Amino acid sequence: MDTATLFTIIIIIVAIILVAVGIYLILVLHEARQSLKKVNHILDHAGSVIDIIDTKIARPASSLGGILVAIKEGMEVLRSFKKNISNEEEHHGS
Repeated sequence: MDTATLFTIIIIIVAIILVAVGIYLILVLHEARQSLKKVNHILDHAGSVIDIIDTKIARPASSLGGILVAIKEGMEVLRSFKKNISNEEEHHGS
């Protein structure tokens, strides 16, 4: 076997390995993108919950009448969380 043939075989093997690594990298980046979308969705939901708490509970609580409204809104938020938890348990239990 001469040197040119040996180098050709080595180049072909390296090219195949690089293609495999490239495909794997694309799959990893795709998975990372999906994970970042999920994290972004969770952060958006947390932001909306914080906005609801701020506008419906914290600001009205500054006045005496607002305290009752704040307690009512707080109970509704708790009922909503309990309802979501029970719906998730039923969904995962099925």
